Amino acid sequence: MDSLVAPSLARALRSALSDPRDKQRVMDALNWDASQVSRYLSGQMGITEDKIDTAIQAVGYVPVSPQYLDSLAYLSKVGAGCECARRGLGECGGGILKMKRAA
Repeated sequence: MDSLVAPSLARALRSALSDPRDKQRVMDALNWDASQVSRYLSGQMGITEDKIDTAIQAVGYVPVSPQYLDSLAYLSKVGAGCECARRGLGECGGGILKMKRAA
């Protein structure tokens, strides 16, 4: 079984700055030159506070709260588009809607 690996901004940024296909785009977003990239990749320079949001966007991440993810998980479980619930007949799978349609 595969183990889950938590997303890491540091890993994503390091990967993007090491990939020739992404490097220039990320450099431009951060307004960095090649020497700054080299210093970042060697651990001699970090991300300053004014660049954090830009770095997150540059690697395609979108920060969300745990509450937001919990609500999505719950709605996925009960069915956000559940026709039964929207008609006031309870959650899907209860059989009430099926019985009414069959009648």
